[in-house]
Amino acid sequence: MKMTSTVALANTKYHKGKNLLSGIAIILTTVLVFLITSIGLGVVNVQNAAVNKVYPTWHAMYRGVSEENMEKIAQHDAVDEYGLRQDIGESVLEKDDFVLISYLDSTAQKLAKQTFKQGHAPKKANDAVLSRNALKKLGYPNAKIGDTIKIPVQIYEEDGMGLQQEMDFQLSGVSPNTEAKKGKKIFSMLISKDFMNKFVPQNQRSYRMMLRVKKEVATSTDSISDQVKTIGKNFDVNETDIVENSEYLFSNYVDPNFYTGLAIIIGIILIAGALTIYSIYYVSLINKVQDFGKLAALGATKRQTRQIILRENLIVAGISIPLGLLIGFVSVKFVFFHLMSSINNDVVTTKVMRQVLDNGEVSLILPWIVGMTIGITLLTVIIASLKPMRQASKIMPVEAMRYTGQNQGKKKKKQRKGFIDLDLRRLANANLSRNKKRTLITIFSLGIIGILFVVISTVFSCMNPQQIARDAIAEDYRMNIASKSGDKMRPELEWTAIQQNNPLNAEMINEIKAIKGVEKVESFQSITGEIPEVNEIGSDKPLGLSIGGISKDQMDLIKNNFKEGSATYDELNSGDKVIATGYLMTNYPEIKIGDTLTFRFFDGNRSFEKEMTIIGGGSFPESVSNYDNFLMSNEALKKMSNNNLTYFINIKAAKGQAEAIKPAIESIVEENELFNLTSYKEVLKDWQGVMQMTTGAGYAIMIILAIVGIMNLINTTIDSILSRKKELGVMQAIGMSNGQMKRMLQTEGLVYAGGILLLGVGVGSFLGYLVYLYAESHSLMEIKTYQYPFVQVLLMIVLVVVVQGILTYMTTTIVNKETVIKRIQASE
Repeated sequence: MKMTSTVALANTKYHKGKNLLSGIAIILTTVLVFLITSIGLGVVNVQNAAVNKVYPTWHAMYRGVSEENMEKIAQHDAVDEYGLRQDIGESVLEKDDFVLISYLDSTAQKLAKQTFKQGHAPKKANDAVLSRNALKKLGYPNAKIGDTIKIPVQIYEEDGMGLQQEMDFQLSGVSPNTEAKKGKKIFSMLISKDFMNKFVPQNQRSYRMMLRVKKEVATSTDSISDQVKTIGKNFDVNETDIVENSEYLFSNYVDPNFYTGLAIIIGIILIAGALTIYSIYYVSLINKVQDFGKLAALGATKRQTRQIILRENLIVAGISIPLGLLIGFVSVKFVFFHLMSSINNDVVTTKVMRQVLDNGEVSLILPWIVGMTIGITLLTVIIASLKPMRQASKIMPVEAMRYTGQNQGKKKKKQRKGFIDLDLRRLANANLSRNKKRTLITIFSLGIIGILFVVISTVFSCMNPQQIARDAIAEDYRMNIASKSGDKMRPELEWTAIQQNNPLNAEMINEIKAIKGVEKVESFQSITGEIPEVNEIGSDKPLGLSIGGISKDQMDLIKNNFKEGSATYDELNSGDKVIATGYLMTNYPEIKIGDTLTFRFFDGNRSFEKEMTIIGGGSFPESVSNYDNFLMSNEALKKMSNNNLTYFINIKAAKGQAEAIKPAIESIVEENELFNLTSYKEVLKDWQGVMQMTTGAGYAIMIILAIVGIMNLINTTIDSILSRKKELGVMQAIGMSNGQMKRMLQTEGLVYAGGILLLGVGVGSFLGYLVYLYAESHSLMEIKTYQYPFVQVLLMIVLVVVVQGILTYMTTTIVNKETVIKRIQASE
């Protein structure tokens, strides 16, 4: 044992160059495994800690639950506890701002983490709890507990919001301020059960029911999700009215998809790392075989030969793994804080996450991750060593003494094919063919990394935020009508009332078209109504409908999103055919494609009925559907109405003029409270913030894998050239010029580059498309459209060719520094 260790240590010192390459590969593999696991779990753990401080603790919430169904759901075997929230009404403040008045029972307060900075929950009939921001908006910035405050209130009624009435409330508590969403400020006001009973009859109650399922059911995020959907379906809760507390569930329960994904990523890293390390060991072994033959001739057994190889590799690993961990320890916090800074600041938990980090509540360096990293990397080294160990121990001493790296073995030696005329291409092919195994291993190990890069790039390309933002808004700006249904204090906000004096008229559109820099303005129609023969789920009221208009230019986008049936623009222009959108198809399976139904339309101060045939259905982008549940042509909608049905307009700016026209458009919007404005640039910015961290982390992993692969390529190229110094010297002695030698070696390098790119681009593109199909069919990562990553693939091609060219140039330059005589005399 002492002899094998001594020889292994001597080999480690003697073969410094090759061990340096394998050491770098091991260091990078260690860093990669440690960083991915630490960063991935670090983000999860920090976010989980923040979520558990901020988020409510209910598993799911059902919206629109009647008193009768609430009692049935409460008795379900799988329900552990539940809380009730009943919205009572609103106190309207300004254009988009209002105070939402709600009752929460004690369990709902607990599940929603309702806290009080001062005072207590409402007990008496006129008790109320508000935040300081809400009190300030209502004109009571200095109100104290026990003070009486007058608030204008509109109670929710069966057909909308009732007339405004001023009510007296006694301030029983002050709740924490909440950060409002951009563009709309919604404040909360908590009232007592007595107040709710007084103003909301039992048969009109529509609860938001927060619930937790029992422990035996709550085994994972998937099991909870399946259970709450099953319960909801049994009691007439629309699937779109089931809200899962996904952040809380992910933070507190096992998510099989997350751990599966993490295991797949680490598995890919291990495969790539093991192949790279194995390739380095294999190529290095070729020139060590003669040494092992000498040892065998001196009496070394096969077992001792294997032990020498394994111990040499473990010595390198023993030095490299601690260095890799040290680099990981130093870089993990830097990388983590960089990723954290890229998170959109509008995310609710961002500030809390930073507080958690600053307070040291979550450690990024976990002992079990360190142990796992060491174990995984050592396992990778051992697996990569097995084949070289087996090969070295099988070679007989006499064969080993004359081993040159060519295919040798027990098989009968084939007659080598010769050529009367030799050229550089034939010489390059001869070298590659006599070292087929080395060539194939190098190409395959680097090809795997190329495949992974193309697949990841395909996913990120299909996650294109520009496309996602464009699905939300078709042009640079969208100006729409801010209508409101059922508000008795503001009947002028009813869409049927606005239609009769619509401010989005021809004059307004022409005014917008006249703005310098506006290239195009296109208007879109919408009409509302109901379907008398179909009831709302869980109600005896007719199903409400809205039909939106589409342009002829949008038909290609429509056709790409059909799930059932089909339609042409001429059919949608006929006036009696429509297509159904996603909400209707999800929640009303009784409505079939091909059905002809009676639609009752509300047009200004009149209504009329018409037979309409549903000829197709699908999930269409917001830019097309605008959340309408049916679509037909703009022209057909205009003909159906005596009024102006223009609900929104798309505004396209001339090239480079989007920002220049913004002030003029905003000025028009500010002058009319019925207008809302949405900007493509703002939507895009939000999506870019969401995806920045994901793409950054993905490409960071690929950079490290690419470095590992380049180490492999360096090792193969250097070994291929330096091990043939004598052969190259002989060829130059009989007439080969330096230029010819360089071109021959460049040809060999191009074979490596071509093989790597053939695998990476060819197989990677195919697998990337399969991943896209899976993601698109399962609605993952907002992927809807296939986009080939041309830029990323082109960069990969350029990188592989350039790196191979630089390596060949550098190594041949080093070789040429020696004289031909010295190279002929070289032992290696």
